[in-house]
Amino acid sequence: MPKTRICKHCGLQFESRRSNHLYCEPSCRTKASYKRNNYKYVPGHYQKGDTKDEVQLNNKSLVSKRNHSFNSASITNVAIGTAAADTAVFAAKKIFAPNMLPATKGDIKSLRELILGKYLLIKNLPQNRNGEFPYFDIENKKIVYLK
Repeated sequence: MPKTRICKHCGLQFESRRSNHLYCEPSCRTKASYKRNNYKYVPGHYQKGDTKDEVQLNNKSLVSKRNHSFNSASITNVAIGTAAADTAVFAAKKIFAPNMLPATKGDIKSLRELILGKYLLIKNLPQNRNGEFPYFDIENKKIVYLK
């Protein structure tokens, strides 16, 4: 049964469809949440206000500024930490999922040699007088005779 209520945010009268409705529309509920959680409107959207960096003292607003300085030691520490993390991830993949690692140039070359081989047997040429079979050398693009 609809009940007439007053919106807690905008103060308009509305008919609630449920007994626990406090706001007339979802937009009023959202705006009330923004107000409750200290969001501020900046052009285009709402942004959470930083209460930790703002200090109120004797009716004067002081904003503390964090020191964001970079030096070679901090950059070195970041580089070492990143390298260590990458190494740990690679080692874990190598141990627990060796078939899931990306292929290297060496892997591709060995697969190519496995599939094609360096030499292909030529079946429509006869053996030479030494009994060697004719093969086509893929890398040098020449015919060679091998046993």
